[in-house]
Amino acid sequence: MTLIIERAGLTTVQDYGRPGWAHLGVPHSGAVDRGSFLLANRLAGNERSAAMLETSGGLALRASVAVTVVITGADTDAYINNQPLAHCKATLVHPGDTIRINRVLDGMRCYVAFTGGVHGLAQLHSLSHDSLSQIVPMPLTAGSEITLGVADRLATSLDVPIVPRRLPRLSLHPGPHHSLLTPEQRQDLATQKWIIAQDSNRIGVRLTSDALRRNEFPELLSLPLVRGAVQLTPSGELVVMLADHPTTGGYPVVGVLASDDVDDLAQRPSSTTVVLGW
Repeated sequence: MTLIIERAGLTTVQDYGRPGWAHLGVPHSGAVDRGSFLLANRLAGNERSAAMLETSGGLALRASVAVTVVITGADTDAYINNQPLAHCKATLVHPGDTIRINRVLDGMRCYVAFTGGVHGLAQLHSLSHDSLSQIVPMPLTAGSEITLGVADRLATSLDVPIVPRRLPRLSLHPGPHHSLLTPEQRQDLATQKWIIAQDSNRIGVRLTSDALRRNEFPELLSLPLVRGAVQLTPSGELVVMLADHPTTGGYPVVGVLASDDVDDLAQRPSSTTVVLGW
């Protein structure tokens, strides 16, 4: 069972990642929005870690056999041939049909799951495309084929589609260097309006503010980083770690976001506003 890539666009193959290699400097990687990823696999009848496509648009692929597709995550301009492809709905694709994800309408990433999941030759037990380490088990180019497996269960649909949430305030929990902040700095973090910078990516989201203040901290030893860790840079910017984050870092980790809040942040486009709160 195969799909033929006609146009890859801004698309990578992602599964739940490759944990257990941080001691060698290899990031966890995997889907950026884990909630949308897990939902797509559940609706497609796959195991929770099955690989799928993570795309920000420009994707077109043709089915060689009948397969069921489910899309979750950001709302998208998506079609099967010329018919709209509904969000969170298991949809049968016939041989010769073309699936197109033209662009993301509200958010950053859409997840495209197929019954049986994407199969291929894993690297370090994962098919995930790691943009930091440049581990790419399945490069996507026009003309390449994607092999699918067999579904574990029947695919299902939701009556009402689930789209990424947008909370008015993201909850910031104290990190290992929280005590380095003065009371004024802690208040600043929670009262400033942070703006998502354009250079944010799968590695991390950079947050900037009009009220930035330079920070001077004692020299710190590098320490392990986790998804959702919030680093404070000397310039006063914040960097929130996402899926492809480095395994260690030397900037103070002043806070940590919960997993659901990381999903929320990862789906927000650049130049949008973020409010944090302790």
